Amino acid sequence: MHLRRRIELRDEEGTTLVELLVGMGMGMVVLAGLAMVMIVTLHGNARVDARVEATDNARVVMTRMIEELHSACVSPKSAPVKEGSTRNTLIFTHGPYGSTTTGVPAAGPTETRTEITYSEPSETLTQRDGSSEPITLLSNVSPISTQEPVFSYWKYNNGSVIRLPLTALGNEANEAILVKIAFQARPKSEPVSDAGAATAVRNSATLRLTPPEFNATTVLPCQ
Repeated sequence: MHLRRRIELRDEEGTTLVELLVGMGMGMVVLAGLAMVMIVTLHGNARVDARVEATDNARVVMTRMIEELHSACVSPKSAPVKEGSTRNTLIFTHGPYGSTTTGVPAAGPTETRTEITYSEPSETLTQRDGSSEPITLLSNVSPISTQEPVFSYWKYNNGSVIRLPLTALGNEANEAILVKIAFQARPKSEPVSDAGAATAVRNSATLRLTPPEFNATTVLPCQ
């Protein structure tokens, strides 16, 4: 009787310390795997959100600048692009959105002088209209490459279109018939390290459709 009781007690023995440690280790491995999956998922979502933010902000600013350039032909005999424009500064005059050249005076209350500047030290795009204080259009901005400036200006030359010098424009600003804008925008906040989070945007505005060589008497920048 006593021997049978001892055997029954041995059969009902609990988990050993080794088994407990092995079970805890396996549980920790599973929890670590789940934590890694969650971290990767959260980082992926944050990366996508950052890229979407950068893209949306860049497109809004680009659309604004292009729309203003599309209304830059205030008068047929007034050149939209002004002297002093460079690869980092665009100076031009424009009228209200949707305005036409017909019946609009060369200068007057409907004409606005605008200066859009890219600042390399602060990596910002700012805009000044007339004598107003400059406003920040976009931060965390940089050129797409050293060969592709933020602003470039193009003119007709013997039936083709060539780029004007990237130095400050002088009288050749009157010949500008095309303005190209290109920049790279990064998210305002980067929750994770991602070299590909920046987005590159490009667009252009044509200021005239006929080459000035077609007019033998005078150059009409906005004809």
